[in-house]
Amino acid sequence: MTQPLPLILRVEPVQRRLRSSNATAAPYEASVYVTADRKVAVVDDGRPLSRWEQVATSYRFRYDVDISDHRRTVELRSTPFRARGNRWHFEATVEVGFRVHDPAEIVKRNVKDALPIVYGYLRQRLAEITPTYDIQEAAEAEDNIIREFSGGRRLPEGITIFHVAPRLRPEAKAIGHVAERTEMRDRYDTNENQHELNKQEAVHQGELAQLTQEARLAAEGRELAAIGSAGMSAKHIVLMHLARHPQDTERALGLLMAHEQAVSQRLDADNQHSMEFFQFLVDKKIVRPDQVELMVPGLVSRIGGAATSTPVAARPAIWSQHPALSDQAAQPGDLGAGGPPATLMKQDPQSRVWRPVDGVQPIYVLVDESTEMGPYVSDLSDGAYGLYQQLLEAKDASSAVLLSMLGFADQVATRLPLKAVNQGGQPPWFTARGPVSYASVFEALLDRIGPDVEALKAQGYTVLRPVVHLLAGSDPGNGAEWAVPYRRLIDSSTHRYAPNIVACGFGTAPARLIAEIATRPQSGHLAPPHLDPHQAIECYWQALARNIIATGRSLVKGRAELAMEPPAGFRLAHEVV
Repeated sequence: MTQPLPLILRVEPVQRRLRSSNATAAPYEASVYVTADRKVAVVDDGRPLSRWEQVATSYRFRYDVDISDHRRTVELRSTPFRARGNRWHFEATVEVGFRVHDPAEIVKRNVKDALPIVYGYLRQRLAEITPTYDIQEAAEAEDNIIREFSGGRRLPEGITIFHVAPRLRPEAKAIGHVAERTEMRDRYDTNENQHELNKQEAVHQGELAQLTQEARLAAEGRELAAIGSAGMSAKHIVLMHLARHPQDTERALGLLMAHEQAVSQRLDADNQHSMEFFQFLVDKKIVRPDQVELMVPGLVSRIGGAATSTPVAARPAIWSQHPALSDQAAQPGDLGAGGPPATLMKQDPQSRVWRPVDGVQPIYVLVDESTEMGPYVSDLSDGAYGLYQQLLEAKDASSAVLLSMLGFADQVATRLPLKAVNQGGQPPWFTARGPVSYASVFEALLDRIGPDVEALKAQGYTVLRPVVHLLAGSDPGNGAEWAVPYRRLIDSSTHRYAPNIVACGFGTAPARLIAEIATRPQSGHLAPPHLDPHQAIECYWQALARNIIATGRSLVKGRAELAMEPPAGFRLAHEVV
């Protein structure tokens, strides 16, 4: 139990005799006098009356009041000091200092114990302040209480509270909650700081990676510039790779040996064919034996038809350039940065000035990329590269032709979107992948040709009927699931831009398939079984280049003529059937 703190120390009657002694009081006491009619007075800040003043005045009683400073430390447990939200409350221990500033008021109110008055006022004010703070904000609430009492508080009972030092703490049930919230806040701050650190580290790593990439690209650019346009063999490429990746030595050299063996076998076969051809000429007495030596260089360069294109060994190693497969039809490109030539042979009055309105010829080249084409991938890629280079050189014809190259297997992949062949373009590249599906071929053409032609017309071009050149080297089997999309593709009554299809086959491609795909009997050709597939592919690309260039030149001259010279050694497919 808290001991009471009485403020009225003594109550005495005033002595009114002249012989009575003078009244005395301690320095921490104030004397309060009361008259018979209950009037209260404090003389000169509470001094006692002298003997003559006691006789002369009408005061009847003297009250001695304690005006000294008092300090107490109290735990305010009877009243819960709620925190914000009313879920938790604070436990409060308060150190308080107080004194009497109005002794007369103490006497009037007969204040016998100061503690209930002081403690009651503290409870009231703390109960008003703490609900504005969360349970974990005890320190902030303490600061507010200290500010509240910093100038002192005069109570109407005559007491001044001059010092308050609170200590708030969460109730026992809330301590775990506060600790958890504190830990969460600390973890949040830590994570936020770590996040900023990670961001800075990511930016730093990105800048380093960018510098590394720029250095690598610069080194590769210098390397390519040093190599220049000189041709590179497979051996050179393998050696360059091994210089950077020596761990691949065994596998790379094995593949290189297999490649060189395949090339050697192909050369041996070509030499054998040449020897048989010369022997035939001699046996049939077409030439004399003494003439053969003079004819060898010219005849070898013409075996299989017209002059060969740029030798494979003299070209860049295009088979090392992997393309990205795409199932979507590419939009047709423009006719090149410089546009079509304004005038052909300006001094010749018979030449005709070519402009886009005179007509452009869209040509789609589709190449078999099924699994069976694995041994011939390099021939297909090299041939496409040669075609691309010849069109670059034939500027008088390529300006009127738009070329697209597609590879087909179980799906169609864009190797070259429809555009004019110009310097700086990427030559196409082929690969072997999956089974063959001719239904996918014709469905893809249905999806591409219409949008391509409409886009070209929107650019102001007159567009001729598209031409499709298809090269097949595999047997799709007996299924005829391609027949429906094929008929939709070539039916001019339902397909406004039905193309002319020129089909060629080699290897296991059936003659009936080639004959059925070609839109005209003279548009389907097949390599005979005795013709080596490598040679057949080379003859095909040579003939295709001549046909495209001839078509372009005829268009420039004002004659829309479709050249369809068959590859050397090929036969009409319908005759084979």
